[in-house]
Amino acid sequence: MAWNGSLLFFAIFSIIQSSKAQHPDNYFQPADMKRDILWLQEKVLQYHPACIDPLRKDSVSAAFQIARYAAEKPLQELQFLRLLRHTLLTLRCGHSTAIPSKSFYKYYQKAKPKPIFPLQVFSFDQNLFVRFNGSDNPSIKIGDRLTSINQESSKDITNSMMEILPSDGYHNSFRNYHMSLNFPTYYLFIRGPSYDYETMLVDSSGKTRNTILSLRTQGKSISRPQKNRTSRVILNGGNSRDLSVLVSNPSIACLRVSEFKGKSGWYAKSFQKLEKGKYRTLILDLRGNAGGSLFEANELLSYLLADTFSMKFIRRSSSIGFNGKSDLSLRARISMAVFRLLPNYTKGSRNTSTNEGDIISTRFRFKPQKRNGFKGKLIVLMDGGTFSSASYVASKLRKAGRAELAGEESGGAAKGCNALITPTITLPETKLRVSIPLYFLDHEMGKIPFRGLQPDYKLMHPDPTLSLKGIDPELEFLARHILLLKK
Repeated sequence: MAWNGSLLFFAIFSIIQSSKAQHPDNYFQPADMKRDILWLQEKVLQYHPACIDPLRKDSVSAAFQIARYAAEKPLQELQFLRLLRHTLLTLRCGHSTAIPSKSFYKYYQKAKPKPIFPLQVFSFDQNLFVRFNGSDNPSIKIGDRLTSINQESSKDITNSMMEILPSDGYHNSFRNYHMSLNFPTYYLFIRGPSYDYETMLVDSSGKTRNTILSLRTQGKSISRPQKNRTSRVILNGGNSRDLSVLVSNPSIACLRVSEFKGKSGWYAKSFQKLEKGKYRTLILDLRGNAGGSLFEANELLSYLLADTFSMKFIRRSSSIGFNGKSDLSLRARISMAVFRLLPNYTKGSRNTSTNEGDIISTRFRFKPQKRNGFKGKLIVLMDGGTFSSASYVASKLRKAGRAELAGEESGGAAKGCNALITPTITLPETKLRVSIPLYFLDHEMGKIPFRGLQPDYKLMHPDPTLSLKGIDPELEFLARHILLLKK
């Protein structure tokens, strides 16, 4: 009984120890990191769609070899995270990146106060401007330019972040958008935790001042935006979408979709309202839309395109095996099997799947809606956050000659992206996690540069001080100049 009791105690103690958050100052040993790098390299080369291209595969292999050399000495988790992220940049894939271990996040969830930089910023022209003041210092205003943190220039901080942020292709709009969206987290990734931040800011009058931000005194945020004054909502679809009309020009409707993750049938109601209201111009606002369900994206397209259209995606024909160290769900595996079992036809209106050597090419076809399809003037508003299935929608509309694009270069590549099913795998030794998409979504745009969609009308970067006043400067600009855009 004594032996069994000791064994039970040891088992319980082991469980408690294994669930304990890992301290970020702990070091990973070179042997463990090298095993993880080799294991990850095998999975990336075998499954990642970018590695179908022989040249890309060679550059990725070289990057992993360099990573093994860099892992010759012990590294802390954030150091190893930066190494993995930098290695994965060679894929030129915005869906492929490394994130910390679960125990790392547990540690920071328990930390009080959390050692996170309290100001949200937006990046523009290698300058950082305050867009949200989360500190308790009322002297910091929205729009103040942040020139340094802990005596490091904003330019150097920006360059360091760019080295760990993924992107589709050879452009920076997606990186800039996410730097602005999650600046405190990425600052933690590149510089580690701190409880005091010495900042230098320049206000609108040009006055420079040094400020010490201490997290131990952080209070409630002092940035509170006013009610929206640019548009009036006429159909609410939750946080991710709504239909509105512009206050300054009620003949223009705006369909905002910030994520493709909503209940089916909402678009039927919104386009019915558009038909009844006889709106001649529609702005499809895809700013900050990181994607989501491709089938919801195609539902939206069915109300905007007049002819049958299709969606093509490809992957390697080999079976997927992550040794149980991924979150690839049973539903995803069933979907992959269904894709593969579709009939092998090249013509007609049916969904098809064809084998091209060791590549499986799948095509889904969609018919336009017979009722309430919008046939008026269409403008797509996009930015660096327009990514994945959102950039797919914009690409389809451009290819069909259906819409004009306004804003800035999209975050998602114009030619397509690696996506559809993207499991997160856990490295066996260090427990860091890496996302690996299994399909390439081909926008079928022909031979084009490996960049985002270029807008027909480039708009100035929005002023964050106006958003506090409830004003959307990009929508206001379109409302004033809509008649000048070509029909």
